[in-house]
Amino acid sequence: ALDDNRIVELFLMRDEKAIEETAQKYGKRLRSLSRGIVGDALTAEECENDTYLALWNAIPSTRPNSFSAFLSTVVRNKALDQYKRKSGETENVN
Repeated sequence: ALDDNRIVELFLMRDEKAIEETAQKYGKRLRSLSRGIVGDALTAEECENDTYLALWNAIPSTRPNSFSAFLSTVVRNKALDQYKRKSGETENVN
């Protein structure tokens, strides 16, 4: 796996390999973090994919000091959004 600085460089160059490298290096961790919040594997995978898209859109204007911390923050926010959405749907049904 590439080091984080190289992965960020790939994002800055708009090289899709950045997403592949991120998934290879951090995918399991991202799914685990999000699954701990949302509670199911399918939604956790959706959060992981949403994280890659968010990175693709954010990194040209933001260069994170710590790529792994940035990833963790993004996936946590995506998972919390999903959790809130899910909770809101459940509350509206009752």
